[in-house]
Amino acid sequence: MQTYNRLKPVKNCWVSHAKNGKGIIRQVMGGIDGVTIKVHWKNAAFGQTLVPLNSVVSGLEVGMEVQYVPMSKTEAFLGEGIVLKTREVAGFHQALVHFSESSIIRWLPYERLAWIKGVKHRFCTNDFGDDASPEIFRLKVLANAIENWNENTGSLSRLPIDPLPHQVHLVHHILASGHLNWMIADDVGLGKTIETGMLLKALEQRGQAERVLLITPAGLTAQWKEELHNKFGLSKFRIYGENFNIEEEREWGMYKHVIGSIDRFKEEHHLEKLLRAEYWDLVIFDEAHRLSRRQYGMKYEASHRFQLANYLRGKTKAMVLLSATPHQGKPDKFQSLLMLLNPDRKEEIDTLALNPEILSEMMIRNNKSDVTDLEGNFIFKGKTTKSIRVTHDESMKHFDMLLQSYLRKGYQTAREMGQIGNAIGFVMTVYRKLAASSAKAINKALNNRKFRLIEEACTLVVSDELDERYTGESEEQQLQALQGKEFFDGELEQLDVLIAESEQVLRNDPKLKEFLEKLIPSILANHKSEKILIFTEYRSTQNYLKVALEEHYGVGCVDLINGSMKHQNRTEAIRNFEDAGQFLISTEAGGEGINLQDKCHIMINYDLPWNPMRLVQRIGRLYRYGQKNRVVVFNLYSPESMDDQIMELMHERIEQVVGDLSSLSGEFNERLSEDIMGEVADLVDVENILLEATSDGITRTRERIEKALEKAKSAASKQRELFEYAAGFEPYETREELNITLEHVKSFITGMFKLLDIEIIDKTHKDLIWQIRLPEELAIDLRVRRTRWEITFDRKHYTNRRNCEMMDLDNFIFKYLIEKAKSYEFGGLTASIGHMPKLEGAVVCSYLRWQNAQGLRQRQELVIIHINKDEDIVMNTQDFCDWLRSDKVISYENSRQNLKDLFQKIEQKGLEVLQAKSNQLLHPEGVFPIAGGLFYE
Repeated sequence: MQTYNRLKPVKNCWVSHAKNGKGIIRQVMGGIDGVTIKVHWKNAAFGQTLVPLNSVVSGLEVGMEVQYVPMSKTEAFLGEGIVLKTREVAGFHQALVHFSESSIIRWLPYERLAWIKGVKHRFCTNDFGDDASPEIFRLKVLANAIENWNENTGSLSRLPIDPLPHQVHLVHHILASGHLNWMIADDVGLGKTIETGMLLKALEQRGQAERVLLITPAGLTAQWKEELHNKFGLSKFRIYGENFNIEEEREWGMYKHVIGSIDRFKEEHHLEKLLRAEYWDLVIFDEAHRLSRRQYGMKYEASHRFQLANYLRGKTKAMVLLSATPHQGKPDKFQSLLMLLNPDRKEEIDTLALNPEILSEMMIRNNKSDVTDLEGNFIFKGKTTKSIRVTHDESMKHFDMLLQSYLRKGYQTAREMGQIGNAIGFVMTVYRKLAASSAKAINKALNNRKFRLIEEACTLVVSDELDERYTGESEEQQLQALQGKEFFDGELEQLDVLIAESEQVLRNDPKLKEFLEKLIPSILANHKSEKILIFTEYRSTQNYLKVALEEHYGVGCVDLINGSMKHQNRTEAIRNFEDAGQFLISTEAGGEGINLQDKCHIMINYDLPWNPMRLVQRIGRLYRYGQKNRVVVFNLYSPESMDDQIMELMHERIEQVVGDLSSLSGEFNERLSEDIMGEVADLVDVENILLEATSDGITRTRERIEKALEKAKSAASKQRELFEYAAGFEPYETREELNITLEHVKSFITGMFKLLDIEIIDKTHKDLIWQIRLPEELAIDLRVRRTRWEITFDRKHYTNRRNCEMMDLDNFIFKYLIEKAKSYEFGGLTASIGHMPKLEGAVVCSYLRWQNAQGLRQRQELVIIHINKDEDIVMNTQDFCDWLRSDKVISYENSRQNLKDLFQKIEQKGLEVLQAKSNQLLHPEGVFPIAGGLFYE
């Protein structure tokens, strides 16, 4: 081959010469006569000589460890790898190299491959470095351990709070399973948003989240975007229909992280556009229980939402479903959700009752009763519910009697008209709910009805797929739009009487008086600035209460949130309530997704929703992780109203059923009762009982309640039995792994600062905030102009300080330190360490790696395999984990002889663990050592 066509080889490149044999290049020189290389020959007889470049070819051998040297600074750095094969093509010599970290295998010109001494070579040839090696060894292991722990848990990412053990476990369990098709079914308030963000951060680090689609209820799109940005640094997400629209199919290529409303995407026009997008790496459905498909005999009836999910199943590699209530007492609906996750396992899912153990491979669920903090303390402080009885005065009793007469005529007309009368029945039902909510709400509705009677008729359309949390506000809006003729003869005259009587009630509203003059003062008696969350279904009641509270406690003391508000306005209202406000009045839709546990623990339900699950969801705004106090809930009700009487009876009986189911060995378990309350509330059908109560007496209604609760109790028991098979928090699952904490992170950063001459100028706020100064050379490497920085390890301080850098894996300084310590040039591949009696023996730190059937990496785990002085082989010991935090590392001269034998034993142990954790989804890729050391007493 002509010399001018050849690449110049790099230093430490192996070559082969026809006469001298093989050798390693020590220097490359150019001249008039062409390129000359200085080679140190393997045959000592030839020593070190100069030869022309065109007199040598590749000297690489299979198994050699090499480093790819880029031809320019702009070229990608491939790292270190192992030669698998060599070949000659058209006179060019190449090597097939496996780069284990990136899992890349490529044919490369041998001239760009520098021979290196890997861990095994150094260990077995007694090359344990100099006196600095032990500390460099420690920092190298720490850098890999920190990065790997975050890759497997997402727990070292930018989070607003320290993740709880169950959240770390959940992400670790999913990522260790070999697939991403999971239903996350944690209880309300356990942090499914945090878990999802941690999962996405871990997948981002793995390079497995290039294209992500997140589908949520309409009212939560902006909140999801904001939380993913603020809490996790996931800032690429854009909301379809708000931040961008798609005109042409090719435009999808510009949007790889998308959030969209489920009710927007299910519409044919938007669905058609969505299905033209490229494949997604991951599709996530929030509130997945809204994806409804029911089975009737051999036929299925699927909602538009379910059809949307089913279409997307064919456009994604993986799907995650989020739902606190996935079953809802409907096995066919639950199994349909499981089939979305695993369409290939239809036959197994169809017979779920016979093989419920398969649930552990597709559903993970944590209950409030089991969740603890990092110290093992249960995090939920309990809940107290008090019913506040409102006594009707004569005016209220008279109005209620007249209203019941009006409602009976309306319902009777609806029944006589058949299907055409459904709209009338709907109006009557809404009037019942409004009357139970507040005198103002029903007064306003009746006035609107009277006003509309003179206008032309229109038909009410009620969506079957309406999000129930928007029901109250939607009902009010539909009533305002209602026009038409009288529902029955004499309706207008009855409306006049009802309106007059309702205005009489408003002058001395007994429910408002109980609320303002007794309940609120009793709450504020011990703490005048106590913050109170107030819930109502209807905006008319919301505004009524706002006016009343501000008359008593001053203008500006009340903030409102409801479904008509933009996300930004809701956020501002919540911020004002938590800072300077005292009362926050929320509708069902307004309260969707809000978390108020930090500053509030008292709730008043001014009205009670007909669906008891919505009451559980209301309480979930306060009764969630981060709540430091016992939650206190006050429910206002009137025993003289039949609807209120039924609701109170229902809640009383639900409490009794929950108490029965919560008793273990005869002892009541309060923490367990909160889990069961949500399950029973979700299963009992109260709305139908209340609808039928118009024609039934209270005795008959009581019988219906008992039957409904017995059915719900039975369903809850069966559901709990089934969910026992779901995966859940197992504290021992990660105990055998190398668990990394904030103390490890601090120790790593401190050690790297010393090594790189980064000056710590000052430490304040109990050593949580550091002032540092970077060397000029390092600032240039980092491409920053200033050298002085403020850093912190504390998430709260980071949030509250504008110019403070959070030391996590999203930070540019931290990333630099990690990459620096992991690099081959950093050193620390081997070390001999003294004064370590608990660790005496040989230690090798290796990655165990698994891939899927297509050869794509699915999982890697860093293991520390230790042969102690008694020749026992142990893994990931607490002693070694503690040593990684140590700042006193001392070198020691090696005196061991059987190094090759020791390394082989450790290597064999790694292979055994690799095999034990392999399965149909996880196929062994190999064991890859990154550092090895000898410890002496």
